[in-house]
Amino acid sequence: MTVLYSHHDGIAILTLNDVQRRNALSRASVAALLELLERSRVEKARAVLIAANGPVFCAGANIDNLKDGWMSGVDDPTDPALLFRALAEYPRPTIAAVQGGALGGGFELTLSCDLVVMGMEAYFTLPELGHGVIPNTALARLQPVVGTRRALELILTRRRLNGPEALEWGLANRLVPTVDVLPGASELALSIVHSAPPDAIRAAKRNLAGYHETDWMRVVSSPQDVPPAEWREGLRAFDERRKPSYDKFWQDI
Repeated sequence: MTVLYSHHDGIAILTLNDVQRRNALSRASVAALLELLERSRVEKARAVLIAANGPVFCAGANIDNLKDGWMSGVDDPTDPALLFRALAEYPRPTIAAVQGGALGGGFELTLSCDLVVMGMEAYFTLPELGHGVIPNTALARLQPVVGTRRALELILTRRRLNGPEALEWGLANRLVPTVDVLPGASELALSIVHSAPPDAIRAAKRNLAGYHETDWMRVVSSPQDVPPAEWREGLRAFDERRKPSYDKFWQDI
């Protein structure tokens, strides 16, 4: 199973479990996460944790799915942006428990959660531009957290942001030893839901989001702003384990 589910003490835990593929978001895992989010609603979970097995939290989007639909603008119920929106608009607290690298879509997964508990060895990075694609959800969700210049730095340079930097920049709420990531996230969730009522939490989340509304229609459509020739070269180079050749595109502008 690409995603595991458990529900204890009112806390639903959705655990990415495609360790061999570094928990990359695929059509199967996105569909599973959406289904399990709905299950948590039905089971009246008070909070949801997003966790992962293995050394990597999430390596981003599955490249095959990017090439086969996600970049083309085809209406797709497994588009990761729909998952990110479902998380962002979930009425209960959502917390990412990040034990390893969160790359691309994995980073965007954390940006769609309310809070982040991060392990000492974890890091964030947005490698998309190097592959000829854009981090469409991060373009919408990152700036309100870190500001324009820091957002552009992460997107344009594609560098890794380590745990202490992530904490300083407001991208993580707590930095803990890796073994304490899931217990720390659970403790944080329980401290919230045991001391505040559900509708007040919902109202706080809804109104805070209203001051910095995410244009989800633009998030879904924005990958089409990249010419297909550019992203095809970037993704082909990734598959072929070579450096992409973008010089021809610079010559054509």
